[in-house]
Amino acid sequence: MMTSPMRVIFLCFIAALAGKTLAADAPTLLATPGKLVLEDDFSRSEMAPKWKVGKGFFAVKDGVVTAAENPADNHPAFAKATFPFKDIVADFSFELDGAKTLNFTMDDKAYKGSHAGHICSVSFTPTMVHPSDAKFGSMKNEVHEKMTDPKTTAQEKKEIQESIKDKSASYKVKIEAGTWHQAHVEIAGDEMLVELDGKPVAYLKSEGIDHPTKNMLGFTVAGKSALIKDVKVWDATPSPEWSSRRPEVLAAIKP
Repeated sequence: MMTSPMRVIFLCFIAALAGKTLAADAPTLLATPGKLVLEDDFSRSEMAPKWKVGKGFFAVKDGVVTAAENPADNHPAFAKATFPFKDIVADFSFELDGAKTLNFTMDDKAYKGSHAGHICSVSFTPTMVHPSDAKFGSMKNEVHEKMTDPKTTAQEKKEIQESIKDKSASYKVKIEAGTWHQAHVEIAGDEMLVELDGKPVAYLKSEGIDHPTKNMLGFTVAGKSALIKDVKVWDATPSPEWSSRRPEVLAAIKP
């Protein structure tokens, strides 16, 4: 039988493990999850009150959101939830059902240095996972304005893209259409780690990710359509174990 001090230590260890299990649905690597700040099982018939739809079509039925771009908008469909955060762990399930891209986005609606306050995101396509620092990359005001200016030449666009190539990363990942996938996104400091179906698949380290006052989180869908369900987001802090884990985790991620 355990002595009393050993029993206390053992019970504390078990409690810590249980707490970690309850804190996030999937094991975490980069960040340590804390308080659950957003949870949605979509057990209602509309996106409100947790989400505000900006453009496109969003329908909720049987716990599943179906989102699709409205061609008349000339803009991807998007819906946002508003709350303050910085570092997070997020879990959600999705299915690509004809959509070209599903973006999981993080913004700061008060930030004026980037288009629409875009800060960072991760994109899922049928062939790729693409984490991005939008703040200092493609959505930085001067970059976005130049890239969308019809007067900008092809050579100038190429030079701009070259100048911000370290603000995003692309990883070849086959995402089967018509199949549910589990996404797990961790953000801590200036790093972002993305897991798909329990496997690390994408990573980015870039200064914009460390933006301290993020306050909008949401989904953007290009094309028709994407399904989303079971969204959970936790506030987080950097994991003290990440520095020792990083080399092994990154070595397993194929570019």
